[in-house]
Amino acid sequence: MMKSFHLIKNSLGIAIILFLGSCRSSDSENTLTGGGVSAVSFNLLGAEYADSGKLSGQASLTKENITNSGNQVQRHSILVTPGSVITAELAPSSDVSKVLPNASSGMNSIAAITGNPLTPGMQFRIIAYRSNGNYHTHQDYTVGQSATSMMLDNGAAYNIVVYSYGTASLPAISSGEQNNISSAVVNYNDTNRDFMYQKLDFTPQNYTNNTLDITLRHKVAQITTIVNSGSLGSITNITGGVLTPHYSNGVVPLSSGVMSGRTILSTGVSLDFSGFNTSTATSAPVFVNANTTGSFSANMTIGGITKAFNLPNSFKITPEKKSNLTINMVKCGAYIGPNTNPANFREFMCQNLGATAGTDPFDNTKAGNHGAKYQWGANTGELNRYYSQSDDQSNAGEISGWSTTSYKPDGSWSDTGKTGNDPCPTGYRVPTSAQWQAILANNNNNVERVGTPWTDSPTNFASALYFRNPSNVRVLMLPVAGYRGSNKGILSSRGSTGTYWSSSEVTGTNRGYYIDISSSNASVGTNLRANGFSVRCIAG
Repeated sequence: MMKSFHLIKNSLGIAIILFLGSCRSSDSENTLTGGGVSAVSFNLLGAEYADSGKLSGQASLTKENITNSGNQVQRHSILVTPGSVITAELAPSSDVSKVLPNASSGMNSIAAITGNPLTPGMQFRIIAYRSNGNYHTHQDYTVGQSATSMMLDNGAAYNIVVYSYGTASLPAISSGEQNNISSAVVNYNDTNRDFMYQKLDFTPQNYTNNTLDITLRHKVAQITTIVNSGSLGSITNITGGVLTPHYSNGVVPLSSGVMSGRTILSTGVSLDFSGFNTSTATSAPVFVNANTTGSFSANMTIGGITKAFNLPNSFKITPEKKSNLTINMVKCGAYIGPNTNPANFREFMCQNLGATAGTDPFDNTKAGNHGAKYQWGANTGELNRYYSQSDDQSNAGEISGWSTTSYKPDGSWSDTGKTGNDPCPTGYRVPTSAQWQAILANNNNNVERVGTPWTDSPTNFASALYFRNPSNVRVLMLPVAGYRGSNKGILSSRGSTGTYWSSSEVTGTNRGYYIDISSSNASVGTNLRANGFSVRCIAG
């Protein structure tokens, strides 16, 4: 936080050491002890968010909603077309700094995120409660204005509570705040959505030179939304952008600073985007008062086409966190030449043939992404040469009638064009072995393997290989779905080996080319056409 302190000092021209005056009441609890009084100064260092190195994970979410990679970046994708998705990624803010340890607490430094600057004129309130919780005194202060010291009983233990709405005003102090810290609460203000708080234990000593360092903590989540259109075209307009849910009320106990009592749902927080006529548009940061799964929606004009985009229940809104919500428009595919040339990018379908429609195509934990198994040259539904995803996942044993001795003839699939037996939908075809080889050659340094361990099990659906673009955005996921053997069609290697057919044949033999994916390698080879492998279609 030292860097943050100097930043505030330089940008505002103030390193606020406030000499604060007390507002003493006359009840017996406020009678000075025999130890005399101490003048206490407060050093307001700035504001912070909680360490967002680890966002709240999915403990409170169902796996149907969010996947969380390493408990740091939340990702969720929705299929838009067979070859494109919208992906939401909620990531911690990158402006991590160190907070100075509190002068009186003896705590170690902790990682934190720098908060909004404390601007001149901003008001904040300091309340001193005795160790038994009873109110002692309070004072309101204004950043940039001088004040006198607060007089506290020397040697007496206090709970010092500080809060601010980040504005030039404060509500009148309530009777509850002036009673006992156990009953003291303040209300969330939806007009001034920022709320900062800190509670410190403090015992003034030695009558003089009592200075307490204070760093306020933002208690409401702040989110900046970024839209990347990728290769889909320039963003020329975004309207109706909104994050939900957002509650317009809440109650903050001064004993803990943890907000509760959110009961009134608003229509959400509107987003104001800038940066049009480029591939990236960024909203102004907004405060979102919630502690639950969040949704994004907007009408976006990209490449001259306006569409309504909705990402329901796609990320976790966590109080005290400062995060970036990045909405990536992703065309699924990989490079068949150097990735420095966008023309080398080839579109693929986002899912295996036979996968469950509507499944997040980048979620490696979804069994619905594994798809069906095909013998080489077979079409969808072809008797004894095709095995559906549902059958594949309900029966790991022999396949009745599986064609084990005969195989599809040469030309059933072709490298030179799409045949009538090609199972891919209109606009797509089975990739050639040369295309698979080019993808391995030009993407090998930007792949990501997930799933630990990569072990053979009929129920291991978590292993997958991702290809990423030069911006490190995931653009293609190949589930490690195993295969059906040529001998009786028994399931093998789910979770440990991924096998995908190409259209290429070894002419005059019973073999075809395929790509083999393991935990440490990926290569193109040949295998018996009677094996049941996965199929991933390429555009063309």
